[in-house]
Formats: sequence, structure tokens, C-alpha cells
Amino acid sequence: MYLRKYVTIYLSVIMLVLSTITVYAQNNDSSAGMMVKEYNGEDFARVVASPRGELISSVQLELVDDGLRTVRIYSEVLCHVEMRKIKMSVTLQKSTSSGWTDINSKQFTWEKDDYPNDYLSMATASYKVGALSAGTYRLKGSYSVFELDGTLQEFRTVTTPGMEIK
Repeated sequence: MYLRKYVTIYLSVIMLVLSTITVYAQNNDSSAGMMVKEYNGEDFARVVASPRGELISSVQLELVDDGLRTVRIYSEVLCHVEMRKIKMSVTLQKSTSSGWTDINSKQFTWEKDDYPNDYLSMATASYKVGALSAGTYRLKGSYSVFELDGTLQEFRTVTTPGMEIK
């Protein structure tokens, strides 16, 4: 009789503890509503997002430490259908005592008129930034796409996790 009582109490406590371990979090940027996966390694920070939007299929943003205080930046947007225009803005930010400060920013634009024989449904950008000071850095990417007939447009923003540059 006592054994059954102790087992019941023990199982109740376990169920209570397990139910309090579940954690839900929401990001405070315009990546809300997207399935977002963040990856951190010793020398890289990456975010891959699937907005499940009408136009944008996925975005990927990656920051890689190439050593000697130089980082490699990669950004990609894939669309479900052909676009009239794809715009991408990538900003390298550094953590400071007052928050995140923009260090470097680049904008890219691809227009169907510039690629008349190609199916414009994706865009990628890759470049390096050097001469950085030690600290924590991240990338913020903004993506705008415009459908061929001009009726639909979609905008998404993602941010990588921070990465330490020594």
C-alpha cells in the first residue's frame, strides 16, 4: 500500500518537472512566422529561414571567421517563382555596450531586365570584410522580392547568432 502511494507521488513529481522543462521563445524581428534554424560553430554563425511565403522559399545568411580578423559573408535568397527584381541588404554588426553597431553594409539588386535569358528566382552574394577589431559580430540580412507582373512583393529580415572574433 505504501509502495503504491510512493510510486504515485514519484510519477506525479516527474510529470510536473517534465512539463516545466518545455520552453517557447519568439524572436523580436521580422523573421516572425518563419521556421528559423540557427547554427553556431567555433568559426561560423549561420541562420537558415523558411518563411513559407508566397514568393520567398528560403533565405540563408552566414558569417565565417577566416582568421586574421577577416570574415567571409554569404547571403542567399531562393524564390518559389521567377522575380522581376530581387534586393538584398547585408549588414555586419558589432556588439557594443550600447547594443549592436553597424560596421559594414552592402546592398545588391538583381533585375530581370539585366538577365533576360535567365530564370531569376534566386540570388547569392559572397564577400570578405577584413581589419576587424576583436569582439562579437553578427549579420543582419534583409530581402525584398518583386513578382514579374508587379502584383506581389515580399520582405524578410533575419539575423545570425553572434560570433566571437579574437
